Amino acid sequence: MALIAFNSEQKLIQGEVRKFSRTELEPIAGDIDKNGVFPVEIIKKLSDLGLSSLIVPEKFNGADIDTTSLCIVLEELSKVCASISNILAVNNCLVAFPIMNYAPEQMKEHYLKKLAQGEIGAYSVDLGIDAPDANINVTETDGDCLVSGRHDFVLNGETANFFILPVCLTNGKALYLCEDTAGIQQIKHQILGMRAAGIVGFEYKDLRLMGDKCLLSADKAVHLLKKIQDYSNIGFSAISLGIAQAAFDASVKYSKERRQFGRAICEFPMVQEMLVDMKTRIEAARLFVYDAAAKFDKGQDYSLSANIARLISGDAAVFSGITAIQVHGGYGYIKDYPVERFLRDAKTVQVLQEPPHDLKSRIAKELLS
Repeated sequence: MALIAFNSEQKLIQGEVRKFSRTELEPIAGDIDKNGVFPVEIIKKLSDLGLSSLIVPEKFNGADIDTTSLCIVLEELSKVCASISNILAVNNCLVAFPIMNYAPEQMKEHYLKKLAQGEIGAYSVDLGIDAPDANINVTETDGDCLVSGRHDFVLNGETANFFILPVCLTNGKALYLCEDTAGIQQIKHQILGMRAAGIVGFEYKDLRLMGDKCLLSADKAVHLLKKIQDYSNIGFSAISLGIAQAAFDASVKYSKERRQFGRAICEFPMVQEMLVDMKTRIEAARLFVYDAAAKFDKGQDYSLSANIARLISGDAAVFSGITAIQVHGGYGYIKDYPVERFLRDAKTVQVLQEPPHDLKSRIAKELLS
């Protein structure tokens, strides 16, 4: 019996997304990365297919799919364009998930339907669940608060219609929803990878956060922020898995085509060893990713599995990216081949939101608790 067995609906989703990726994304993936362009038209097409609100319940007009299916979608998209996969991961894991699980019903109705209509939600990354943010100054007044300062990494921030913002109050960290961008200045970054994912900085000047838009109050936020982070780690691990698989597939193809000394380089033991090393890491990562997703779908404790999946898949993606460049030789460094992009995207997603040393710290705490 296979350790990972998709049902007929999941296989159908996999086939449809794979087809979309090859026909719609592959021709533009290199260009949008090169130009750092947020793919508005592609996101609209994905929204029309119901993919921008994958986990949103049907009663809010979402696709209402399980987390295993979410990972399938993210993996397939990442094989071709990790930036687009990252946009959907943020929309679902860091925006839809907390709203679905922790927002009052009126807030769910408003924001989840926005996501189902194709609007983009953003998430402002701060220094950590428990850490105060020295770059942000908060003034509390009559249930509202005024925010000044900056967050350097706002995921999906470039074209977001609304965003989730963590704020340190006197009694702890709270989470707010904000649609008002009048007091915000965008900071465009030149980043290593995920160049088309709309990752920007936000600079705030007396941005007013309304008390009735508080998603998580300070007395609840620390515990629930960890749950949000755990769930997002499942999504990000699927992105890393897709990148790793893409790097491997490109290496196999190239090794069969490239000839030296009168034979294909795939016949050389050193190249074969590199391909085997990539494949074993990828398959191990795949087991961890879909195990974490299955545990969530079954209502089991998924925290440790999600964090291990993120750690293992991130390592597998970076290793596969580096090894793919070695297989390609000098051509691996040329943008005519996608493997240099795979490596850049792999390293970017590995450190995005929760880098490996933070993951290891959280895993260790859970093991020793």
